[in-house]
Amino acid sequence: MGDGEQSRQSRRDEAAKAAIACLPADISFLTADLVSAKHLGEAAEISRAHGQNCASEILIARGYLDRSSYEARLAAELGAHYSCAGPDSTSLADGHASLDTAAVIAETINGRRLFVAPHTAGYLAIAERALANPDCFRNTVFCSAMSLRTAIFDRRKACFLDKAIHGLQQEKPEFSAFRRVTREQSAWAFGFVLIGVIALIVAPAFTLAIGGLLLSLFYLAIVLLRSMLVAVLDRLPPKNAQSSRFPTHQLPEDHPVYSIMVALYDEAGQVEGLIAALDRLDWPITRREILLVCEQNDRATIEAIGQIPLPSGFNLVICPHAEPKTKPKALAFALPLCSGKFCVVYDAEDRPHPSQLREAWAKFQRGDSRLACLQAPLTIHNHGYNWLTAMFAIEYQAQFLGMLPALEYLQAPIPLGGTSNHFRTAILRELGGWDPYNVTEDADLGIRIARFGYQCGTISAPTFEEAPPVLNVWLKQRTRWLKGWLQTVLVHTRNPLRTRREMGLFNTIMFHLLITAIVISMLIHPAFVILTFFQAISLGQGNSRDATHLWITGLTFFNLAAGYTTYAALVIAVRHRSNWRKSGLYLLTLPAYWLLISIAGWRALFQLVTNPFKWEKTAHGLSKPRHNANMNCGVLQAKNPAGPGNRSSESRQPAP
Repeated sequence: MGDGEQSRQSRRDEAAKAAIACLPADISFLTADLVSAKHLGEAAEISRAHGQNCASEILIARGYLDRSSYEARLAAELGAHYSCAGPDSTSLADGHASLDTAAVIAETINGRRLFVAPHTAGYLAIAERALANPDCFRNTVFCSAMSLRTAIFDRRKACFLDKAIHGLQQEKPEFSAFRRVTREQSAWAFGFVLIGVIALIVAPAFTLAIGGLLLSLFYLAIVLLRSMLVAVLDRLPPKNAQSSRFPTHQLPEDHPVYSIMVALYDEAGQVEGLIAALDRLDWPITRREILLVCEQNDRATIEAIGQIPLPSGFNLVICPHAEPKTKPKALAFALPLCSGKFCVVYDAEDRPHPSQLREAWAKFQRGDSRLACLQAPLTIHNHGYNWLTAMFAIEYQAQFLGMLPALEYLQAPIPLGGTSNHFRTAILRELGGWDPYNVTEDADLGIRIARFGYQCGTISAPTFEEAPPVLNVWLKQRTRWLKGWLQTVLVHTRNPLRTRREMGLFNTIMFHLLITAIVISMLIHPAFVILTFFQAISLGQGNSRDATHLWITGLTFFNLAAGYTTYAALVIAVRHRSNWRKSGLYLLTLPAYWLLISIAGWRALFQLVTNPFKWEKTAHGLSKPRHNANMNCGVLQAKNPAGPGNRSSESRQPAP
């Protein structure tokens, strides 16, 4: 070590000694068996210099001090008791206590006690109050913030469950899918049908021609939309270049709390891998809050979680049995427990890239206050299993590396992907959270974000998922997705003028292109294929046709061919922007795949009428591991997003 370095080290040591001489009250009682004198001095100096974090919080965030050990030592120093488990929810005196409260009174075997979460109250405030009044905590029990919040949450569980089920329906009924069709929508539908029937009786040939032309416009709109998205993609830099700006030297204490939510049902086989994947996320352990939300009657998954020693920050939340039994209901139930400034939703089979939270946080910091949500790309890791998983993977690439980045560039509404959605928690609550009655809650929430004047964006660090390798499982999943898209169309067309006013003209048009036109084209796709086939036979036989009929026939041919071509162009554009090289020959089978989607669409329409809130569970873990890509290495250009890759030491669906 040179003389200059020795001098600097000497000055640092002297500063540390000076800091120790006047330690803040929240760490003045700590001894060398818990924290070294050097670290105590550094924390004291930093807390005085910046004033944003108390010294004890700095020590905890940097891993020099365990939070529970510190709170137990603080309790002993102040003459209070300490409880790891917190109060029994049934013993709370106040049945309406807020989840943000720092203290509650509860009955114990030793009489009434005040349970205090010193982390919520503030360690420094607690210590300074004790200096002013040394006996003020003699009848107090200290406990962790989560244990106190959980006790209050359990005490008010019925209230939170009712809010999860009926909150959006009661507070923002215009956004709830509980009511399928309004009177106005019924009247318009009846009027169109009546006019169509009368027109068919009076002028059947003309009516069929006009009807075919109008339906062709939906196809043409999607062709134009995809063409525009391909052109926009050509102007965007690669995603890894965009993500190269996230911070590389953020201190652990400067990280916000990040809430991570996973709704599980019948997922016992996924639990171990999920917990390991979430534990690998590059985020300080003291700044993460992971909620595993299970249904009360799903004993297998609950027991599987109970058999694993949960890492720090993991919490099991049990949702009482109640209809509708949907993922958004479970998420809405657990949302009040989230204390993080940001929150993210994952599925049981998800394996997110370790850098995903860090990249999302960086983009939120760069964005303005209107940036409400960020969507991470979903990548299929079992794309090599069979034809179905290969087509599913191609579809996801077009969606998450093609459509969504282009829509972000256009500042258009983004139909979210159901998982790996990163939210500003306060805005998510303002929006009313998830709709428990919409079985594709992600797409609906993406449109609602736009209607409230907020925006969605994308990041590059992927989440690896499994595609259904079995047709029956795929069909049920796709039926649920498309039924939710139908619900979303109905919800956001209840009052077209209001939707236009809230979203603006451009975003309203984009909504109808992204959702309404796709849903309609999906339903009429089989008819288009059959019509094109018979028209081709008729033309081949040399049957004479009038000019109008030939014009409509030409438009039908163009729409069908252009539909396949523009989708293939979107996929090819994505391939050029990424390292993903699935064989392009699969694109030749698009007609068969789109017909399968249409079957799911008609099945979804039938269910919308007969059983709108039915949630057909997708089974996971059906593909054999040898067919899966290495989930620790991405298959996208986003496989190694720029930024820190080491974990802190403290630590949906397009249609035709």
